[in-house]
Amino acid sequence: MTGSRLTARLRFVRRGDDRGSMIPLVLGFFVLAALLIFGAVTASTAFLAQRDLAAVCDGAAVAAAQSVNEGALYAAGPVAGTTDGQRLPLDLTAVEAAVARYVGVGGYGGDPDGLTVSGSVGGDGTTAVVRCTRTVQIPFGAVYGYPDGLPRSAVASGRSPVLPPL
Repeated sequence: MTGSRLTARLRFVRRGDDRGSMIPLVLGFFVLAALLIFGAVTASTAFLAQRDLAAVCDGAAVAAAQSVNEGALYAAGPVAGTTDGQRLPLDLTAVEAAVARYVGVGGYGGDPDGLTVSGSVGGDGTTAVVRCTRTVQIPFGAVYGYPDGLPRSAVASGRSPVLPPL
């Protein structure tokens, strides 16, 4: 082989194996990384909003469970119709008032995301059930199909205190 042929062959090998550009590959990785970051931020925002809503609902349920129906409790004496270890009856009006007071004092009533909290008394009359709903504005919500916000809800219950032994 002569020198000119060898040089031409080396040039062909060097140029022939290295055609194309790295720019599309780099841009593709940046787009993938951005989508992963956006997804992580959105998911963590939705998780934290759900956790906060559950905390508000739990606190309201505890406050509501303390709303003992004193009229029913003391109707026929100090322990009317109850025995030691029995749960005390709850009053629906007092449960609703305790939930409203808890939400108002906690500063949750002025929530721009439309927090709604409702309290009720369970079938046995000794359990307070609180339902909370709210719409959470998440980052990049329009990209994920929630331009008006992500609806979140939570339910918590609290049992009334037990009548202490006399």
